[in-house]
Amino acid sequence: MENAQPGHTVEFHGLRGAAHLNGTSGHLVRYLEEEQRWAVRCDDTYKIVNAKPANLKRTHVAPVNSYFTHPVTGQTMVPKDSTPVTEPSDQIQDLKALHEAVLNAFYTLRKGGVVVSCGSQYMIAVEFDGPAAGGGIQGEMVFVDTDASAQAVVKGRKCERATELGRNFLTGETVAYYDTTEESVFFSLLRKYRSAARSRRLIDMKSGLSLYDVTIAK
Repeated sequence: MENAQPGHTVEFHGLRGAAHLNGTSGHLVRYLEEEQRWAVRCDDTYKIVNAKPANLKRTHVAPVNSYFTHPVTGQTMVPKDSTPVTEPSDQIQDLKALHEAVLNAFYTLRKGGVVVSCGSQYMIAVEFDGPAAGGGIQGEMVFVDTDASAQAVVKGRKCERATELGRNFLTGETVAYYDTTEESVFFSLLRKYRSAARSRRLIDMKSGLSLYDVTIAK
């Protein structure tokens, strides 16, 4: 594709391993030099797919102009501004009870996800992909901790609370919200989940945060 730029609308074609995407559309996010592929945000699922230029064709739909530059990575992202989360959250101050609440949210919803917050600064969001061995959860995770890059996204998106990025990450999903005022409890839970997480080396476009695959054990 000549003169392709982030934000351009494309259509998948000629894919074999992901043939179900053929004929669907997405938007270019960034070009991956090492892989020689484009990272493409699928319009119907918001998932990021890496595709060869030969498997993409430009469409005549106007490019998306509502991207902004990520404050740390320089990547092109989706809408900058956020809106406050108005959904109520359950207050839980015990680590074991908070972890069990995350598990129970999956057992109850079987889809969607969960957002765990601590005050206005910190947040964990998990999108449920399915069950894991032993009664756990497979999912995708983003989080805001003390890291400067994550805090820069909160500020850059003009969020009142980090929870807004979790809500954005789970756009279109049914979400359970939990909150703790105990930082020790929040960071213990985050350490537990990060120990079983693997970085996707991608930035989630909806939240602007680093994306992880995670297995949450029962």
